[in-house]
Amino acid sequence: MTFKLPTTFANHLEQEIHTKLVKSVEAQAKTYNDMWAEREAKGEKFHTTYELNYRGRMVEKPRVWREDANAGYIFIQFAARDNNQPDYLRPMTCTVDYEGCKRNAKFQAKHSIGLLESRVNGHLTITDTIADINLKLGKKNLIEGFVTGITQAGEEFKIFTQMIWNYRYGANSANGYLTQYVQFRSDRRGARQEGKTVVQRATELEIQAKKDAKQAELVAKNEAKWERFAKLPDQIDRWADKEIKKLSKELSPEGIQAAKERTEARFHGVEFDRDWYVKNLTQELEVVEHYKKQVQAYLNNEPAVRELFGLDCNNREHFKAAIW
Repeated sequence: MTFKLPTTFANHLEQEIHTKLVKSVEAQAKTYNDMWAEREAKGEKFHTTYELNYRGRMVEKPRVWREDANAGYIFIQFAARDNNQPDYLRPMTCTVDYEGCKRNAKFQAKHSIGLLESRVNGHLTITDTIADINLKLGKKNLIEGFVTGITQAGEEFKIFTQMIWNYRYGANSANGYLTQYVQFRSDRRGARQEGKTVVQRATELEIQAKKDAKQAELVAKNEAKWERFAKLPDQIDRWADKEIKKLSKELSPEGIQAAKERTEARFHGVEFDRDWYVKNLTQELEVVEHYKKQVQAYLNNEPAVRELFGLDCNNREHFKAAIW
């Protein structure tokens, strides 16, 4: 049986993150709006910042706000240039992306809840059952209590757990505003834990699912090779006919004489070894004739060809090896 954090606690976590995140983003938006309004009151059209140049000196440059417009949880309204394009040096006002804050709060809460559930499930085996969940909200960002369970043998145990959380703000946070981080304590008391835990089983299922998906992907890609593979019996048969004809000609008296003349013309003083020549070509001819004989069972026989086709037999060389 798998432990799931009760909805009351999950909603509390999400709401707390959302409230604090919105407050942080609103504070940032207010700071920007006040700063930009002050700039406009002075008659200035851009802010300046200092950067190190290639000589290692600090130089003053106009600040570009393009990246700020595409990051975080604020919408920035820029002044327009003469060509109606936004002037990224001159932001005018900004508003909070409340929907973005909501999505991020939900994501952060889901992450924290997942860690807590994983911690508790690490103390549960796949044969254990949960009898009762006794958790409460403590003071100062704390969930604590215990989960009561029963083993397959009917013995009782309790999993005591504590989850405490805190926040990182601004540049120290993952999103530039606010992110939650959590810490845990947990232990199982009572009946001994025996067998695979829920977490181990879930991990195994996840690994197997990935393997199955990868295997299915390989099979799907391999299917693209079937059309060409299905033509191999006919191709091998025609190739064998061509090779048999060529080798038979080369083994004829005229072919042997032509080979002798080629050898003597190319290698002066070298004696043509007729026996070696005939032996080698005869062996090649026997191999080709064997392929010709073996491939007959697969001509116009798609089921037989399909039976050979697979991840380890999907090209010409694989087919020739399979029918040998």
